[in-house]
Amino acid sequence: MIKKKLMVKRLWNTPEVYYKKGAIACLKSIDYSKFLVLIAEPIKNSDYYSKIEKYTQEKSVQTEIVQFLNQDEILKLRDKYLSNKPEVIVAIGGGSVIDPAKILRVFLSYPEINFDDFHDQQFLDLNSVKLVAIPTTPGTGSESTAVAVIYDKEGHKHPYLNHGFIPDLAILDPNFLSSLPIKSLYEFGADIFSHAFEGSVSMMNTPLLKSIGESSLNLLKSGFDKLKEKNDDPKAYADIQYAGYLAGKVQGNAYVGVCHALAHTMEHQISISHAASILLLIKPILLWYYKETDKPIYKQYLELFDSIGFQQYSDPSVLKALNKEKWAETALQDPSISTSPIRFKKEKLLGLIEWILKQE
Repeated sequence: MIKKKLMVKRLWNTPEVYYKKGAIACLKSIDYSKFLVLIAEPIKNSDYYSKIEKYTQEKSVQTEIVQFLNQDEILKLRDKYLSNKPEVIVAIGGGSVIDPAKILRVFLSYPEINFDDFHDQQFLDLNSVKLVAIPTTPGTGSESTAVAVIYDKEGHKHPYLNHGFIPDLAILDPNFLSSLPIKSLYEFGADIFSHAFEGSVSMMNTPLLKSIGESSLNLLKSGFDKLKEKNDDPKAYADIQYAGYLAGKVQGNAYVGVCHALAHTMEHQISISHAASILLLIKPILLWYYKETDKPIYKQYLELFDSIGFQQYSDPSVLKALNKEKWAETALQDPSISTSPIRFKKEKLLGLIEWILKQE
């Protein structure tokens, strides 16, 4: 109802969230008939796709297999569907599917705008095209945020923030997690951990967001504890997925910090996934924060990180390939660094990088 920035806090939420094992069945109850399904190729080729087809068989459905669409590819999709606009975009995949879907739905609703306009117009939320987000991995929390991270043609990431990106509906079905390798689950879990902890200590944190972050971390710990007892426990998958959703809410409202700024640069310099780079960085950054501030909260995060068991899937040797100067210079340009609890200039960031490399 309010279409301007105010000097008060606001919590941005996905209006409708359906969650439970088998929640994908909610697709058949969506009150629109003309669907554009954006889906990750592994899901299209999996057994789950037959269920998706089953629950959308009474709809008019067009399907696009997508992953890591860059800016130009999103514009091509916009042009393709402008004359035959869907009523609903259903994004089924990780952040690499959901984030482009956020952009596409706004472009189809407002054909006259371009990427630069997202920085100037924050309230593009009267979208004529609806968006349903169905995460199949638990890490990004994209289903709960107004953030979309998109690549340019050169492979650089660009984060965009616009309230028109918030999905109208999210479906959290833990069944999707059961097919993930355990290493991938731990990497995605590290991304969840980083969203919860970085958002909770960011310059934009609030008591409400800290509370949500704490709940996220408790669920994350519970999920991995259950997996250690039984490696295919459906309750474990549910805990981890719900933790990812809550952590997404924290990072979507309080943003993240230097861990993400450094990770984004790592991904461009060396061949490593976002989640794997985050897993490598969390512990040394927490140790450094504790050394610099002596705040007990960082010790608590460290103890929790160790108790979950992330370190067994960490391979610091890949850090040797990084150019330290370039790593620092590029990370300083990343928007994530501005909300870190400690202010960074190049010398301080290089000091942190040296610290990270010593922790190998």
